[in-house]
Amino acid sequence: MKTSKYNIIIPSIETDETILFNSLYGSLTVWDKKEIHIVNSYLSQPDSIELNHLPIKSILISQKYIIDDDVDEVAIIENRKRQGIEDGNRLDVIIMPTLDCNFDCVYCYESHRPSRMTDETETAIKRWLSSEMPNYKVVMLSWFGGEPLLGCERVISITNHAIKIAETSGIFCVTHMTSNGYLLTRANIQKVLEAGIYDFQITVDGTPETHDKLRVLKNGKKTFSRVFENINNLARSDERVKISLRVNFNQSNLHSIPRLLEMFPKDVRPHLRVVYEPIFGQCSMSATENLPAQEISEAMASYYKLARELGYDVILSGASGYTGKLVYCYAERQSQVIINYNGDVHKCSVSNFEPEARVGYIRDDGALVKEKNWNQWFSTDLFEEKCYSCVYLPLCMGGCRKMRSQLQNTGSYCTLVPTNSSYVLKQVALQGFGDLLTNNSDKGGDA
Repeated sequence: MKTSKYNIIIPSIETDETILFNSLYGSLTVWDKKEIHIVNSYLSQPDSIELNHLPIKSILISQKYIIDDDVDEVAIIENRKRQGIEDGNRLDVIIMPTLDCNFDCVYCYESHRPSRMTDETETAIKRWLSSEMPNYKVVMLSWFGGEPLLGCERVISITNHAIKIAETSGIFCVTHMTSNGYLLTRANIQKVLEAGIYDFQITVDGTPETHDKLRVLKNGKKTFSRVFENINNLARSDERVKISLRVNFNQSNLHSIPRLLEMFPKDVRPHLRVVYEPIFGQCSMSATENLPAQEISEAMASYYKLARELGYDVILSGASGYTGKLVYCYAERQSQVIINYNGDVHKCSVSNFEPEARVGYIRDDGALVKEKNWNQWFSTDLFEEKCYSCVYLPLCMGGCRKMRSQLQNTGSYCTLVPTNSSYVLKQVALQGFGDLLTNNSDKGGDA
C-alpha cells in the first residue's frame, strides 16, 4: 500500500478538527484531535504493522487516501485530460452574432466595433450545424458577443434551426446566452424563450454604486436599474429559466456582494445561480494584483454560504472544490468552436477576435476549414512540469492553455486554488454546506 499523492490536510483552528481531502477521488473526511495523530501515522507508514487501529485504516483505504502500490495516479489524471480533449460525444458551439456592444465596461478586454452577421454567414453556419450536429449525442449551443441581443433575429433563427436538427436526429441540445441584460426587454424575453433558450448568464457587479462605475452604456449612463429589473422579469417569466448571476469583482466591489444578494426578491433567488469571478487584466483593475489571495478566498467562501442561506442556487464547482474535471475549460476540447459574426473560428472567448488569431473559418458551403493555429493550439503539453508535483492538479487540470502557450505560465489559478479550496472545504465539512462529508464523529467514535 502507498499514500495517495493528492491528499490535502486542512486544520481548523476554530473547531479543533482536521479535514482530510483527496483532490483526485473527492474523498472528504473530518477527524478529531485524537484521531488525526493516528491518521497521520498511517499516511506516513501505510504498511506499518505497529499501528493497530483497523477502523481508521479501513476508512483511509475505502476513501482512497491509501491506495494499492500499482495504482498510477498521474496516468489517471492524464487519461482524464485526454478524454476531455478528445470527447466525441459532445459538441460545444459558441456563436457571436456581433462584436458590437451597447456597454462600455471599464475592464472589458474586447475591441468592440460595428459588426453584424450577414445572411451569407448565417446560411453557412446553418449548413455546418446540419452536417456536424448529427455526429454528437449532446450539443451545447451558446450565444456570446459583444452583446448577442444586438443581433437578436440571428439568435432566434439559428437557434430554431439547431433545435430542429436536434429533434430530428435525437440529439440533446442545450442552449445558453451570455448577455449584459440591458436589452432583455419583455418583448425580447418572449422571443428567446419561444426559441427554447432558458439558460442565461448576466453580470451585475455589486450594488448600484459599484456596478454603475464598472458597467456603463457607451454614452456613460448607468445600467444597474434596468438590468436589475430585467433579471427579475426574466426569472419570473418561466419556471424553467435559470440565470447565472455573475459578479466580476476586484478591490472596488468585492465586499458589496452581500448587499447585492439582499436586494433580489425572495421569489427570484432560486432562479439565480451565483458566480463570483475575479477581474483580470491591467494592474489597476486586477483582483489578484490588488487583493490578497486569502482575503479573496475568505470572501468567496463566506459569500457563497450567504447566498445559499438567502435562497440562491449555489454550486461549489465554481469555487475550487470540484473534483472530476476533465479539462481546465471548454476551449481545450477538440469539439469546441467559437464562431464569430464573419464566420471566423476561434477557441478562447477571452480574445479581441482579430482575424489573425483565428484557428479556422466556416466556408460558404458549411465546411469548417482548420488553419495552422488550430494545430498550434493543441500542440501544448498536457501539463507543465511543475503541475505533476501539485496536489491541486485534479482541481484545475493544468491551468489556462492560452496562458501556457502565449505567456509560459499557468495563470492566477496557482495562487487562488489552494486558498479557495481550503476555505470552501471548511464550508462543506464543518458548516453543513452539502452532503459530501464522511464525519467520523457520526460513527460512535470507533473510527
